[in-house]
Amino acid sequence: MMLLTGCQGDPDPSAQPNPDPSSSASPAAASPSATPSPSSTSESSPASSAGPAANVPVPVKPALADENSAEGLEAFTKYWFELFSYGYETNDWAPFEAVTDPRCETCSNATSAVMDVYADGGWVWGADSEVTEFTTDFQTNTQGSIGSYVEVIQDASITFSASGEVEAEAPKGDAIFNAIFSAYIDHRWVMLDFGAPEGVQ
Repeated sequence: MMLLTGCQGDPDPSAQPNPDPSSSASPAAASPSATPSPSSTSESSPASSAGPAANVPVPVKPALADENSAEGLEAFTKYWFELFSYGYETNDWAPFEAVTDPRCETCSNATSAVMDVYADGGWVWGADSEVTEFTTDFQTNTQGSIGSYVEVIQDASITFSASGEVEAEAPKGDAIFNAIFSAYIDHRWVMLDFGAPEGVQ
């Protein structure tokens, strides 16, 4: 279940999602073979065949990610992909949705696929997404959004069934080239759309 692509075109930036919730710390890396040890209710434990991840901290939004600048947009974009990875690990999509336009069909397609796994009692290990390159001319287009380009690598993943059996495995992916559209609304960035640029497969 790897990162979905398929850019929807230049979107309308007028939507204003709910404010970004407060957050605490970045999630830690985990091994798929690890078995959670007995822990307190506040201690984070990774996903394994024994069960899904638990008590995973929400990624912290850097202060720079709210700055209306090319550097701020880059920081926001990396933060957005951290929230995407956090959603895979926890099925908690509220922080992600708070900074994402609800009309982003590519985003909805990707999150819905993960939600379906958890709805059936399963869970996901891995699939962390890392932005390895970022470029933008930081020019506002006719729709009021700013386009950027990123290269993203998604880590290996394992999908477990409700009984802990391995249902699917995906290796670490190659770098995927994505076009993204963002808008600066009410003193913060909102992700409008992402996916493969037109003509790129």
